[in-house]
Amino acid sequence: MTITVVEMRSNELGSMDIDQLRGWATFMDRAMIVSLVATVLAVTALGVTTWLSFKYNNAVRTQEHAAFDRFKDIESRSGQLEKDAVAARERSATLEQQMAAARERAVTAEQEATAARERAAASEQAIREANERAARSARAARAARDTAVASAKAAAREKAATSEKPPAAETAAPPPLDTATIQQRIADLAKLVRDATARAEGASPPAQGQAEEKGASEAAPASGDKQSPVVASLQKYAGAKAAVFVISQVPEAPAAGAAISADLGAAGWSSQTWTWSGVAGIYGVVVLLKEGSDAATTEAAAALVEALRTAGFNATKGDWPADWRRYRGALDGPQTPAPSDAPIRIVVGIKPR
Repeated sequence: MTITVVEMRSNELGSMDIDQLRGWATFMDRAMIVSLVATVLAVTALGVTTWLSFKYNNAVRTQEHAAFDRFKDIESRSGQLEKDAVAARERSATLEQQMAAARERAVTAEQEATAARERAAASEQAIREANERAARSARAARAARDTAVASAKAAAREKAATSEKPPAAETAAPPPLDTATIQQRIADLAKLVRDATARAEGASPPAQGQAEEKGASEAAPASGDKQSPVVASLQKYAGAKAAVFVISQVPEAPAAGAAISADLGAAGWSSQTWTWSGVAGIYGVVVLLKEGSDAATTEAAAALVEALRTAGFNATKGDWPADWRRYRGALDGPQTPAPSDAPIRIVVGIKPR
């Protein structure tokens, strides 16, 4: 493109010719085109820059959102871990408390077991002492009975000798002894024997009273006028129900069980007898009371224990170790009533007297 510069003759507008005007118009057109091109380029550059800025901002926001989400996730996980840690500490404290309570229960159970063993040892010692006292009382009663029999025989001989003498000698002989005198003499001899036994043993007043009752029970058959002390003490509980369990492995148990059943029947009690096999280790006569029995049954069981002790039996009161309807071994006896119907059980074991 060739630009022809027209010589300017004058600076005044009115003095410009047509060629000069065409030159300026051409120049202005070209300047406009250049300006338009520059504007288009600037707008294009601005659009590209804006587009790149938007894209960069979107990428930055995406990264920020991703980082914020990761932070929120980490924060939520941290909170959950903290809650889990607090729950674990609480469970640990609870387990420690339970372990402490278990240790306390174990110590308490051990103390109770020790106390139970001590009570069992004391009970065995008391049973042995009671057996010894019963044996001594029985020996004393037998000695008193033998003495009374000897006195009765001597009185009979004196009476026979007096009847054989001549009438003159009858006036000088001592008067014959009647039945009341013989009974009084037997009672005096039994009292002397009991007093001597009590002084030798250093027994307490209750033990002396039991010895007197035993002596009276031994002297009752000789006089024939008094009933058994067991029957006398249990008559006011007439109608009570009891089951007698006789250990089959003990030779002396059947006789003792029969005697106890006879006394209970004479006292008006309702009792049945079963032979118990498959068990061992039961000493003496054990009176068992069903859990939850009424006051009258409980009183009758306590009176039965005292009556059996008075009669010379080695009687103690105990607890059934399991359910009242369950038992070891086998029972041989009546089918009706059942062995578990009676609220009182009398187990006759080794050495009942």
